[in-house]
Amino acid sequence: MLLLRLTLAALAFVLVGCASAPLGGIRGIGGGTADPRRAQGFSLVLIDAGHGGQDNGGQGNGLREKDLALDTAQRLATELRGMGIATAMTRDDDRFIELDDRVALANRRAAEGAVLVSIHYNAGGRNAQGAMTFYWKPNSVGLATHIQRALVGEAGQNDMGTIRRRIRLTRNPEIPSVLVECGFVTNAAEAARLGSPEFRQRLARAIASGIRKQYYEGDAGIPPVPEIASPLSRASDRKTF
Repeated sequence: MLLLRLTLAALAFVLVGCASAPLGGIRGIGGGTADPRRAQGFSLVLIDAGHGGQDNGGQGNGLREKDLALDTAQRLATELRGMGIATAMTRDDDRFIELDDRVALANRRAAEGAVLVSIHYNAGGRNAQGAMTFYWKPNSVGLATHIQRALVGEAGQNDMGTIRRRIRLTRNPEIPSVLVECGFVTNAAEAARLGSPEFRQRLARAIASGIRKQYYEGDAGIPPVPEIASPLSRASDRKTF
């Protein structure tokens, strides 16, 4: 009888202990609670500053894409860390990294629950202006959509869309991946803004806001997209970023 009472008491203690903790809850970004069962949950943002080294990327109006991308990526990392979000960077200085090596860096972070956000600036025509965000996989549409909406709504960029495109940094990584084109260096009016550190801070803050929204809300309210069977993107593809 004594053994039975001890067993029942121990069982009651375990049940009370379980009931006092959120079911499946973990401490989330900024002190909130995130549900690890949510499909779009992640624990690390791998930030990729496009181009670098001998690869200047797009150029126009005295601006080089590689410089703007690195500066914005560094600002984004600071913003995310301020929100309590863990970050890593593919490059933190002016060095060249092959696209396939960037993909490999992303894949090595898969076990950490990472997402990849690649930062770029656009070039192409004097009249084009605004931001666009690329994705390919269904598990990346929410992240791309939230970032694009924030760039438009919070940074005031012209909306050039959330675009599904099979490129190496959206198709090939094993983790959710997006590529953000923040604006056009070839548009004189936009280049004047992009050249401002204050405006790049606004862009970084907006991207961080979109990432944070994805963390807490996932794809809620965003129409799903179907899986598309496709080969890996190669260097021979028309545009590889």
